[in-house]
Amino acid sequence: MLYFVVSLFALAALAFAAWPLIRRGRDRESLGYDEAIKQLYRQRAAELEVEAPDAALREELTSDMGAVLLTEAQADQETLPAAVQPGRPVLLLAVAAMVPILAVVLYFTVADPGVTRISGAEAVMTLNAQEDRAALESWRDRLSARVEAEPADSKSWYLLGHGLLKLGSYAESAEAFATTSALVGDDMNVKIYWLQARYLAARGVMDDVSRGLANELLAANPNLSPVLELLALDAFQAGDGPTAISYLNRAITGTEDTLQQASFAQAIRQVRSALTDPPPGVDVAISAETGVPQTASVFVIARPVGGGMPYAVVKRPAVLLPFEVRLDDLVSMSPDRGLSQAERYEVLVRLSMSGSAMAQDGDWQWQSAPLTRDTASRLDATLTPP
Repeated sequence: MLYFVVSLFALAALAFAAWPLIRRGRDRESLGYDEAIKQLYRQRAAELEVEAPDAALREELTSDMGAVLLTEAQADQETLPAAVQPGRPVLLLAVAAMVPILAVVLYFTVADPGVTRISGAEAVMTLNAQEDRAALESWRDRLSARVEAEPADSKSWYLLGHGLLKLGSYAESAEAFATTSALVGDDMNVKIYWLQARYLAARGVMDDVSRGLANELLAANPNLSPVLELLALDAFQAGDGPTAISYLNRAITGTEDTLQQASFAQAIRQVRSALTDPPPGVDVAISAETGVPQTASVFVIARPVGGGMPYAVVKRPAVLLPFEVRLDDLVSMSPDRGLSQAERYEVLVRLSMSGSAMAQDGDWQWQSAPLTRDTASRLDATLTPP
């Protein structure tokens, strides 16, 4: 299509350049320059027959007119060849033909003609795997052709990885994201999708490469919920319930999506129900008066009496109220600082309107009396406005 359009423009350029030359040649042929001078001389001489009856005067005027016309004719003959030389039309036609050719050469040298085939490929990110499968397959084919022609196009590799992921081609998707990561360097977003594609391609098994990716991501962001979710699933499948609970609890803290938080909380309850030897701790049943903003978050904290670094923290969306959580070593802030090591502690329940872990004005708060490892196994906390 591009070459057809270029050919049309080339023909148009030649036509524009040739038409004035052809027209000028026709005009000169039809006029006959020398004949026109002669006709002008005869016409003027005939007029002098009437205007100058005196023969001597008429002869003198005729002689002067002839000299003037001859001089003008010689001057015109000297200037006309400079305006239209025999080789000039060919040169103009050649230049006119070269203009579109040079434009095409410049376009293919500087521009990227293949990018027009993937214009709008960002739609892959929003297409639905079931409803838009045909469109996804079309983009997959075009993006595959693109990266084959331009292997260094990281964006096309990234979009191809998403398209393959949605189409269920997990191994190919993992390869696409691996190539993207190699091209763009240390990009957490790319590595997250690379890890997910590898996990799905391995049918829910974390190999050494996947674990290495997970550790890299958590080193940069310890509460990265997509990674913690995969690690929790892997731990649960391996029969390690306590580790799965620890990962899921951190995943809840790391996301602001209330639906994800609710899903993780439900998963924690299911895993806890399957534990055969749960660690010691305290159950906290939490309720609140009406009028709680659904976008708020509830923090349940076991800390030293009077304040200090918490032993255990649980975060839940307020939309789940009323609910019950358990504070124990499985939700500790650090493996070296478990709740079982605290001789005395207190429980603080705070409703955060902003979702921030730091206390702010307007938060609702409930606080227990000092507790020991042997005193209370269950608490009832009712949140009220300040």
